[in-house]
Amino acid sequence: MKTLAIDTSTQSLSVALRDGDKVVAETTTNTKIKHSTQLLPLINQMFQVIGWTANDLEGIVVTAGPGSYTGLRIGVTAAKTMANTLSIPLYTVPTLQALAGNVQTFEAPALVLPFIDARRQTAFATLYQKEGNTFKQLFTTSHGKFATFLDQVKAHIAADASLQAQPLYFISPDVDQFAEAITAVFGENDKARILPSELGLIHASHLGALPVEQVDVDTFIPYYAKLAEAEENWLAQNPEEARLDEGKYVERTD
Repeated sequence: MKTLAIDTSTQSLSVALRDGDKVVAETTTNTKIKHSTQLLPLINQMFQVIGWTANDLEGIVVTAGPGSYTGLRIGVTAAKTMANTLSIPLYTVPTLQALAGNVQTFEAPALVLPFIDARRQTAFATLYQKEGNTFKQLFTTSHGKFATFLDQVKAHIAADASLQAQPLYFISPDVDQFAEAITAVFGENDKARILPSELGLIHASHLGALPVEQVDVDTFIPYYAKLAEAEENWLAQNPEEARLDEGKYVERTD
């Protein structure tokens, strides 16, 4: 199946074309250039290089979140629009699972902790156990103080002897910002391995090799895991209106 894979959930942007198990083309950037100005030109450029057109596509895969609000909306909107226009299936992969997929070839069993900076010492994070080439999620994807999450992970490992001998990989595009916090909790434990930030770049070519979920093109929205800062500020300033409007909010999907 010929597929287009898209990731715009962090500062980096990655697009890839696959034909079954074969990666035909991939472009990954890691700049502060807006995703909205890069995404479609990069896709068109890849089509031209390999001689495909959009009509050759049989499916689209996109990271579902969490991550950057703006980035997620750009990637998901492009994916939904193309899938709807071409009448082809839309598939999603959780962003943190896409990050964990970067250690697909590492030793197993192992623990993998992928995370993304969410500002103010908070992060989107989860914990996987890598078993062969599969990933079993041990913690629900969450948003909160990263130091608190690390304490929870440490306690979870301490309570399960089968996990204590396994290496624990920390992977993130933002790992340098949190290395001190990781060391503060896990010390110089040789099982805790902080991977370099370049390994924390999501590569769209990996998405097709991970378990995907087919979603409804019309109703799918990204998984944000938290409110946008503007929404949080409004709720704090307007608690009574927020209470009255609770449950009435519907996100536009066009």
